[in-house]
Amino acid sequence: MSGFAQKKPAAKKKTQPKTAVTKKEVVVEEVKPEKIKPDTLQVQKGKKYVFLVDVTEYSGQADVYVDKAEDNSEKAELQRNFPKENLEIINITKYTYILFENKQTLDITGYGKSFQALAYWGGKMDDKVQIKEGTKMATEFVGEQIRSKKESSYVVNTKKYKKEVASLQNKNKITSKSRETLKALLNGYTLPFSDIRSEEMALYQQGTAKLKTIDSYIIKNKGARTPLKSVAFDTDGLPTSVSFYDREGKSKGKKEFVYKDGMLSKIMKDDQEVSSVNYDDNKIVITENVGDANQTTIFWLENGKLLRKSYTLMADDKFSYMNNFVEEKFENNCVVYYINNVVWTRDCSGASNVYPFVHTYTSFQNKEVLQFRKSKIEKNNDRTFEKFYSTAERAEQNDFYKPWGTIHLDEMNLVEMLKFTKDNNEQTIKIDYTCYE
Repeated sequence: MSGFAQKKPAAKKKTQPKTAVTKKEVVVEEVKPEKIKPDTLQVQKGKKYVFLVDVTEYSGQADVYVDKAEDNSEKAELQRNFPKENLEIINITKYTYILFENKQTLDITGYGKSFQALAYWGGKMDDKVQIKEGTKMATEFVGEQIRSKKESSYVVNTKKYKKEVASLQNKNKITSKSRETLKALLNGYTLPFSDIRSEEMALYQQGTAKLKTIDSYIIKNKGARTPLKSVAFDTDGLPTSVSFYDREGKSKGKKEFVYKDGMLSKIMKDDQEVSSVNYDDNKIVITENVGDANQTTIFWLENGKLLRKSYTLMADDKFSYMNNFVEEKFENNCVVYYINNVVWTRDCSGASNVYPFVHTYTSFQNKEVLQFRKSKIEKNNDRTFEKFYSTAERAEQNDFYKPWGTIHLDEMNLVEMLKFTKDNNEQTIKIDYTCYE
């Protein structure tokens, strides 16, 4: 039985030439990838079977890692939606010849070929094997076979998220709380460079000068400057443009901010509108198109922290499995970041401007700690702060702090220089300011 759709063959791995050395010459002999031996799977009657097929040319090789996360997510969907069906769910990740007891076959083999599909067999001798291209929406596919109308969670969530987004858009309720949230949002856009960590934020937001421009640079050998970011402000202190540069100093683009009655109304990029802005009391709603999807992000202030939640919804509902919902929550003095309702990171710190200022960052994968990072900032004097990183890799481990670098402020209480070590090299970032008189 055929019917599996092939996906485009994956890029072939580069093979290293095998070299044999003799007294007279060097012989270079190309080693061809070992062909994968197909498995044979015999399927007996009496159960309902679902096959999640994701096979590439290299899937069966021992040195090739196969990420089963997507298959497992569909498996979890099936288990959640059909708990009473006693489905036998089988992941097929290498070439396999499947032989059913009623003499039907599925041939998922062929050197150099790749396959992505779903298959279902009801487990009775008269049942035909059903096949569907792709590995997504397995719940809907199985539901059709057993006449049970079920929906994957990402389909259900898409309907829910669309209602939530519709209720937020086109609002225009501007209050004093709107202005407070906008100020915090704009502070984020106007940080001197892009990769400032959250534990350092307070140091960059305590100046009171009436700024006209901010320009940041990496200082290289012999004093050469490589630009990082440039920000321009109007006479009311509102940012009008932000220019970005890569580590080589080449332009990465420019954002411009448009205001109406002192409130941000839209964001332009390369003379094209990329984001529209609406207000709903303490909330700011920013909507933008991101390729084949629309993204709606809501910002608000809570306990002095700017928090957000964001919906990324594909324009075509058949790709609803790619939709994304992220949310930040303030929990136990920590900002906790969720993706699709699963905890991904946790940022925890003490009170701002109380030194030493200790901060911890934890990231998670499959509910297990992926990375733990702890730092502290100590105040030497009013203009000099030192930052340290702990060598601890888990919260329960003892701290041994190593120096990261020094942060210097100028006479206006603005950060003017960072000196730090990265990849065993000393680096310096310089920040210049101009002000309105």
